[in-house]
Amino acid sequence: MKIKIYSLLILFLFACPIILPQYGAYIAPVFKFTSINGQNAVISGVKGGWIINKTFGIGAAFYGLSSDITQRWIDPTNGQAPIVKLTTGGLNIEYVLFSDNMVSTSVEMFMGGAGINIGSSYGGDFLIWEPQLNGNINLNDWFHVSLGVSYRTTSGLDFYPSKDPAGPDFPIKNLRGFTGSLSLIFGMY
Repeated sequence: MKIKIYSLLILFLFACPIILPQYGAYIAPVFKFTSINGQNAVISGVKGGWIINKTFGIGAAFYGLSSDITQRWIDPTNGQAPIVKLTTGGLNIEYVLFSDNMVSTSVEMFMGGAGINIGSSYGGDFLIWEPQLNGNINLNDWFHVSLGVSYRTTSGLDFYPSKDPAGPDFPIKNLRGFTGSLSLIFGMY
């Protein structure tokens, strides 16, 4: 009889996170350090989401290019290189390992749509994927610092020609590359 009671107790302890899941939420300003068009760039934004059982997160993220990145082409009308502007937003999924420890790790995937402007002309829309590996420091129950490494890739479009036939073409491959990130995560999970 005692063995059955202990067995049921152990079964309940292992099944408790499934039967009685723990939920939480977070929001985080994010700063990404990368290279775009051969120039150092900072992409900043925000991500937020819902955490299930302290391990699986699903939410959304929005990012924009904070640095002045120029096209290598010089506009003959004003003698200046046009500024490249990039915005992106979409779904963010994350799986956290060892979430109860002070130092944890997580695997993250951002998938979304993006748009690019070159100077005053519209460059176009494309898709972006960014798998990421993070190292997290859980400073307390509601504040976490995350350092990450990711690789940003885009859909298979090659060029976004400008409306001006003599204007610049921006190879979409110039947006692809490795990124280092810093996230300041506020939330209970």
